[in-house]
Amino acid sequence: MGYTIREIVEEEYSVLEDFLYEAVFVPDGMLAPPKSIIDRPEFRVYIGSRH
Repeated sequence: MGYTIREIVEEEYSVLEDFLYEAVFVPDGMLAPPKSIIDRPEFRVYIGSRH
């Protein structure tokens, strides 16, 4: 199976943000945090500032 690695394009940043939000650990029985949690500096480091 072949792979191509390329730079992300601006239109794809929202998908990257969705992936980051889905990766947030939520313990059983707890409510998921609001999506705005990815705006916290400790999460933004993974995807940069919003474009």
